[in-house]
Amino acid sequence: MSKAADKILMTAELLFNRDSFSAVGVDLIRDESGCSKTTMYHYFKNKQQLVVQVLQQRDQRFRQSLQRFVGEAQDLEAIDKIYDWHIDWFQQNHFKGCLFVRAVAESTQAHELHRVSKAHKQWIYQFIATKVQNFQQSEAIVELVYNFIESLISRYLVEGFDVQHAEMTKKLMYLLIQKLQ
Repeated sequence: MSKAADKILMTAELLFNRDSFSAVGVDLIRDESGCSKTTMYHYFKNKQQLVVQVLQQRDQRFRQSLQRFVGEAQDLEAIDKIYDWHIDWFQQNHFKGCLFVRAVAESTQAHELHRVSKAHKQWIYQFIATKVQNFQQSEAIVELVYNFIESLISRYLVEGFDVQHAEMTKKLMYLLIQKLQ
């Protein structure tokens, strides 16, 4: 992809994350990225296509970052790293919840962005599954870890991050995993 297209995607993601999909128009993205209208429409036919590509790019970065952080870890070590990676994300100044969930919530109809968002969530679920496959109750543990993480995304978006709550949640998650073993 060209530098201009990358700059448009980066700018659009920043604005969508900061303000919302519905509040950000293509003119603002064009102005903030410093490109012309012709350049904008050369790479992206419409806002919907731009949103989909933003989500696809974010998904790729998300996957690479989480895979790199977790590495070859398995079982409890992998769960610990997956949880810690998310806790680090929740504490970043630009954390505004899950952009994929927000895209679906703001969308008025099912289309490509729903497919991309669902694929993103399914990938996370499968990633956890590959990391806990050695457990006796691996399916239950995947459900547990996935649901804990997904619920924390919403909770910390609304309430703000709380380190004591995060530590207590991690302890509770481990107690439940022990019960399943």
